[in-house]
Amino acid sequence: MIHNVVLEEAALPPRHVMEHYRRAYKMVNGREPAVRYAGNYWYFVNNEAVHHGVLIREIARLRDLAQKQTLMNADKGIINRIIAKLRGL
Repeated sequence: MIHNVVLEEAALPPRHVMEHYRRAYKMVNGREPAVRYAGNYWYFVNNEAVHHGVLIREIARLRDLAQKQTLMNADKGIINRIIAKLRGL
């Protein structure tokens, strides 16, 4: 959903942006970020001022990274099962 929002970033309310960022950040880093809206399209993310547009792009980047991590973990699981089967032969 957030990829579609990049073009319409002004239409997304700040609370939704913060929630999307929290979820994406937690998927990748395993902990909650400190995020608050400062007004006029500015946010404070982990005590750093970030503009709305930059935050939207960061959400997309984090989601892509989370997806890649999930695929890598799945690949490792498959490889480990193949190795276990080969050892059992």
